[in-house]
Amino acid sequence: MTRVLVPLQLDDSMPLLAAQAHRLEGQTMGTTWQVLWATTGPSQGQAVRVAVQDELDLVVAQMSTWLAGSDVDRFNRAAAGTLHTVPEAMAAVLDAALWMAHVSDGAFNPAAGALVNLWGFGPGPRYTDPGFEPPSEGAVLGALALKDWRALAWNATTREARQPGAVLLDFSAIAKGYAVDRVSRRLAGMGLAHHLVEVGGELRGSGLRPGGQPWWVDLESPPVASGPSALQTTRVALHSMAVATSGDYRRVYTRDGVRWPHTIDPRNGRPLSNGLASVSVLHAECMWADAWSTALTVLGRDEGLALATAHGIAALFVQRGADGRLAETLTPAMKELAA
Repeated sequence: MTRVLVPLQLDDSMPLLAAQAHRLEGQTMGTTWQVLWATTGPSQGQAVRVAVQDELDLVVAQMSTWLAGSDVDRFNRAAAGTLHTVPEAMAAVLDAALWMAHVSDGAFNPAAGALVNLWGFGPGPRYTDPGFEPPSEGAVLGALALKDWRALAWNATTREARQPGAVLLDFSAIAKGYAVDRVSRRLAGMGLAHHLVEVGGELRGSGLRPGGQPWWVDLESPPVASGPSALQTTRVALHSMAVATSGDYRRVYTRDGVRWPHTIDPRNGRPLSNGLASVSVLHAECMWADAWSTALTVLGRDEGLALATAHGIAALFVQRGADGRLAETLTPAMKELAA
């Protein structure tokens, strides 16, 4: 049985008669990207590739902790007490990330880069490196002292942030979603209003496919064996809508029988152990879907459900039971989308 989700409000997009679908793909941010678009005219394939890569490269140049010399890398290496004017794209992401940090009471924290690196999920050392071991309690406590996002003294009007000293910004929980939004807007600006954009599993759809159907996608589910633990398929019409999923099954390693997923709880400095297998969020913008899915994952099902409900967020929580079974919980806003 398939659950079908459809936006409550549809825009006035009209199907393109005799339109053809076109597709391109590539690599960015340590993952892959792809775009599909429908048009009745020339494919504009080369122009689309250049435009997509331009937008993705801009996000990498400003916000990648993996790229030496990026804007965020320079900020992270800056001397204590220095004030920095942040470029426009990075400013938009930092402003959203700090709002999410405030709303989630620190469950989402863009200043937790030291913790991300400590557990082997940053540029290096990596958890995949030979001999890598989880950090000591003392190392965790040291990194926890370097996560005060409020100390950035962010001024959105002047786009200025203060480096309080050794604070490492990390936008891995929001930058991909922002990149999807930029690519979508760029395509729309080229007259390609009917498109689907995907970066690393995060998607945003606009307009309609050839034939008049919306861009249908299935929500990502935790991998499970067939049987009673398997979940029903949830299919979404990405019509002026984006989706992002945060899960405990992507980047993960095991040491001495302990499983360490890549999502860190900035409040205690440790990888998650709250039993959430995944959280999928639907939103008009992929940046917010990306950020909300991470925040809700860190908060856990009960606290996350309460916060998402209070803000009208459409989210689907998948919880692992002690017996290995998976159980779904939908927020009221997600239930309203069920066709």
